[in-house]
Amino acid sequence: MTGDAVTAAALTKIYPGATAPALDGMTFSVPVGQSVGLLGPNGAGKTTLIKLICGVSPPTSGEVLVHGAVPDGATKRDLAVVHQSGPFDMMLTVQDNLRIAAAFRGLSWRKVRSRAAALLDEFDLAGKSGELVFTLSGGQRRRLQVVRALLRVPRLLLLDEPSAGLDVQGRRRVWDLLDELRRTHGLTLVWTSHHMDELERNCERILVVQHGRILRDGSPEQLKDEAGHVTAELRTASAEDWPAVAECARIAALAADRRGEVFVLAGDDLRRQLPALIAALTDRHVAIESVSLTTSSLEDAFLALTRPEVRTR
Repeated sequence: MTGDAVTAAALTKIYPGATAPALDGMTFSVPVGQSVGLLGPNGAGKTTLIKLICGVSPPTSGEVLVHGAVPDGATKRDLAVVHQSGPFDMMLTVQDNLRIAAAFRGLSWRKVRSRAAALLDEFDLAGKSGELVFTLSGGQRRRLQVVRALLRVPRLLLLDEPSAGLDVQGRRRVWDLLDELRRTHGLTLVWTSHHMDELERNCERILVVQHGRILRDGSPEQLKDEAGHVTAELRTASAEDWPAVAECARIAALAADRRGEVFVLAGDDLRRQLPALIAALTDRHVAIESVSLTTSSLEDAFLALTRPEVRTR
């Protein structure tokens, strides 16, 4: 399936009494089958954007489309959400909450009951179906949210801080299940998270959001290269290779520094120039023992991009 799962055009949301818009003219698209992360500080507009995609809150101006249509009852049947806070009926059992969720989505409990049981088992909740939700731990309730969202495999899954309250094993279970759903069903994912490693591992694209605007749009590697620093550590068979390394680096417009037995290379175009530099050294009969790249973390890139002096392009 081709096309866009989500399309936003000049999307703006202003809450009554607010001094600034929650969303300020956002324009972007998410192709079907892509996994996109929303990364931004608290109050950046991420949760508001999720609400508008869900259709639970209308835009003040602009437009958001889900699979080419304005979010309504029809589009919501192919959409599921893991909310930041779990809107459960705490005095009902786990199974009753799932039955209600199925009914709201127009699903027959008889048809989805076996899937619900399998999902509860997948997330270590198999023995909890008859227990009242208020007796569950925070992590168990979070896992129950994922189960509820996946009673039916959606075309679009929105995840608002899905790992909040989960331990390492719980996070891995969620990631593995989402990987499987993407492989088998072409699921589109849009999620927010304060866990940088979660977005870096699971998203091929990240939108950095601040003050209701998109600051940057790119892959994790692109963001790290743009906002951070990339260096290469090169080891050769002899320290006497330094003149050749320095000359080849100069030709490639890279900076070179000698630190003991290691030559450190840096430059804006390092990734692209490095293969040519290695080839040039090989032509000069320089024996290269190892080359390792060191990049800034996604967290470093995020902090650099959201500094007060950074402005949208």
